[in-house]
Amino acid sequence: MVRKMLAALGILALAACASLPPQLDADGRAAAQAGILSLGTQQPDRFEAITVTLDLPAAAAGSVLSFPDDWGPEERLSQLRRDTVTRGLERLPGDEEAYRVAPGGGWIAYTVAQDYDGEPDWETHRLPGMRVRTAERHAFLLGQTFLPQWSQGGVPLTLDLQSLPQRAAFSFAASDCARGCALEDLANSVLALGDFVFDTRQAGDTTVRSAIRGSFAMDADAMSGVLAGMLDQGAQRFDDAPFASYVFAVNPIPAPPQGSAVVGTGLHRSFLLLASENADAGRLRHTIAHEIVHEWITRRMGPTDEATDAQRMWFTEGATEYFAWKLQLAAGLIDTQDFLAGMSDLANAYLASPVRELPAGELAERIFESDQAQRLPYQRGALLAWHWDMLARSRGAALDAVIADLIDENAGRALTDARIRAAMARRIGGQFDSDLARYVVRGKTLDPEALTLPACVMATRQPSGTVRFAVWEGIPADTCRMEILGPPEAIGSAWNKPGAAVEPGCNPHGSGRDTTCAG
Repeated sequence: MVRKMLAALGILALAACASLPPQLDADGRAAAQAGILSLGTQQPDRFEAITVTLDLPAAAAGSVLSFPDDWGPEERLSQLRRDTVTRGLERLPGDEEAYRVAPGGGWIAYTVAQDYDGEPDWETHRLPGMRVRTAERHAFLLGQTFLPQWSQGGVPLTLDLQSLPQRAAFSFAASDCARGCALEDLANSVLALGDFVFDTRQAGDTTVRSAIRGSFAMDADAMSGVLAGMLDQGAQRFDDAPFASYVFAVNPIPAPPQGSAVVGTGLHRSFLLLASENADAGRLRHTIAHEIVHEWITRRMGPTDEATDAQRMWFTEGATEYFAWKLQLAAGLIDTQDFLAGMSDLANAYLASPVRELPAGELAERIFESDQAQRLPYQRGALLAWHWDMLARSRGAALDAVIADLIDENAGRALTDARIRAAMARRIGGQFDSDLARYVVRGKTLDPEALTLPACVMATRQPSGTVRFAVWEGIPADTCRMEILGPPEAIGSAWNKPGAAVEPGCNPHGSGRDTTCAG
């Protein structure tokens, strides 16, 4: 949960004959032990080079600051830095660039600039847009590609952004780090400068600052509206308020040789979208929605073991994909038909997948072998999440409550498979374990027509062999919308009262071919 920090009042000590210096309040004491990260431009109103300075206090003595040379798809990051100057830092031997802070503290300053010509492209870059981009009129940088990390010890950092131009957006405001921010969080950021469309809007109590560059099927206002609506619905559905402010950055990338490209990722207090300008509006909207759901699943549930993340993608990506559709419906960004069409597309992509029967263990080993393998946890996990949401509703709860439970019990604990399974079984019941074992662990084919569905929804097999989810004839779409969503009180005590539960059943009308529930 997001906790509000209350600063202690400073006490002014007065002596009878002579005044003493004012005592530092809690913010002052914290800042005195913190370093300072300063960002700026080498030339006013030009963005070919970005300046970075870290002032490190005596409290950092003995800590080791290192610059990894690889991150994500990017390699040789040292080529982005130049003109490095240090004082009070000892360069350590070894292949990795690392410095130990001397007693009394010290500082390091350097300049960041792109190391390639022109705009990024698919031939030069694994994923265009991730590497530092600096040009005369704009710059776009991900913190992980130009900021160091503490590999030993370390101190929090305050921010000095006064040397940045007015047309700039960074994931953190200086006030966010008045008492110091972790360097790990500061590096998990985005910095946009220059020729972007900058905007600020409110999403409930949350301030959203956007920086959008390019010409897309959705304009800047529509994109910001998706983010605001999703943050508001996520806070309501998962009973967990977002941060006080976020940055939403969108940067264009070239279209791949075939089709379009849309890549989203969630950062600390910020969201990033890289997209080719030929991407359609629906794909842009859904990618934004999916990444915002990751603010709760799993970012607020606790750290995960990256080495085994692929084994729990049925939840981390599958449940996220389901809630991306559900929260868009709740926010009014799509209608009932759009939701059902989206779930139909997932079902048919799953049925057509040549890897749909991969057991969990084998899928984890082969997850990056093909697009089909990467998409399987999204497809299978989202369909099961819908099914499990309806099962939980029949017990007076909802899948929303599972997400809220996992967030509530975080307290710095790792998000393990055991935690996820216990939370799911508690709200869904015994069928969860059997479903997970059958469809995920063993990889048996899931029949979309056998899912537990809202009573207003039918699943029919088309002559082509595809499946279509639709509203039963005679039921108003708005009525079905409310039944699909369920009341947000599902996560609270109201749903535990007798008679408060919605009984979705398992679609007894069926398709005439199979009317049993999945299990």
